[in-house]
Amino acid sequence: MAEYTLKYINHRARYDAADFIAECERTYHAQVDQVAEEIAENSRQKPIVLINGPSSSGKTTTNDRIGRALEKRGIHAEMISMDDYYRTVGSYDIPPDTENGVPDLESPECMDLPLLSQHLTQLVAGEEIDLPRFDFETRTSIPHARSLRLDPDEVVLIEGIHSFNPVIMGDLAHAATGVYLSVASAVVPKEGARVEPYMLRFLRRAMRDSLFRNSPVEDTLRQWNSVRRGEKLYIAPHRGQANLTVDTFLPYELNILMQYLAPKLRLHREELGRAGLVPVGAVLDQVAPIDYTDFIPEDSVLHEFIG
Repeated sequence: MAEYTLKYINHRARYDAADFIAECERTYHAQVDQVAEEIAENSRQKPIVLINGPSSSGKTTTNDRIGRALEKRGIHAEMISMDDYYRTVGSYDIPPDTENGVPDLESPECMDLPLLSQHLTQLVAGEEIDLPRFDFETRTSIPHARSLRLDPDEVVLIEGIHSFNPVIMGDLAHAATGVYLSVASAVVPKEGARVEPYMLRFLRRAMRDSLFRNSPVEDTLRQWNSVRRGEKLYIAPHRGQANLTVDTFLPYELNILMQYLAPKLRLHREELGRAGLVPVGAVLDQVAPIDYTDFIPEDSVLHEFIG
C-alpha cells in the first residue's frame, strides 16, 4: 500500500499542479498498460477478463481503458455489463441488511449469476449467446437484447463487484484472468489518524452520487456502512482470485473532491463518525484547493466521479 502525506499533496497542488496531475496520470496508465500486456499474452487461453473491485474503484473507466489498450495490441475487447444481469424487481425479495436497517442492494441474490456463468462458459466454447439488458427506469430484465460470439482474436471484459464470485469463477478459472481494482493508497495528515483507502473511495462515491445520481451526501453517508458490509461479505473473501491489480488512486484527486465536498461534510460530522469516517472529518479544512480544469486529461479515471 502506498502512503502520501497530506503535506506533500498540498505542496504539489499549490506549486506544481500541472506536473503533479500529469505524474499521477502516468502512474495509473502505466498500470493499465501492464495489465493489458499480460491479458494480450494469454488471450487465446484466457479469453475471459473478470474485473472486480469495491465501490468507487473506477471499474467502469478502467474497464474501458484496458479495452483501448488491448485494441492497440490488435485484440478486440467485447464488453459485458454485469448490471445487465440484475433480476427484475418484484421477481424476488431483496435481502435485508439487518445490521444497518436498509435493503442489501450489494447482495449477489439481486443478480442472475448462474445465467452469467452459463453465458461465459458458452463463449469460451465458441458458442453464441443472447445477452439480456437491464432497464434501470422500469427495473426490469429484458432478455435477448443482443447476440455475442467471440472470434479467436477477441476477449470479453466483465466488470462488477460479484465477478469473482464462485458461481462465476468456479468453472472458469482456467479460462479467465482476474483483475482487481481498488484505491490501495492512504493519506497521512500531520496529526491524527490517516485517511484509509476506503475513506478515499467514500469521497469519490459521495461526489459521483451527488452530481449524477440525485443522491445528496447525507444519503451516501447513510448507506455507507451497508456498502462496506457488502464489500466485506461479497468481495474481500474472493480477492485472492485476482491475477493482476491496479491502484486507481490519483493523489491530486483529494484536492479536487474536497473543494466540493468539504462544505457539505462539515454539516454532517456526527454522520461521518457513525460511518467510520472520523479521519475524513478531521482533514476537511486541511486540503488545499487545486486549479485543475486545464490539466486533467480526457481519459482520466477521475471523470467517472467529477464528470
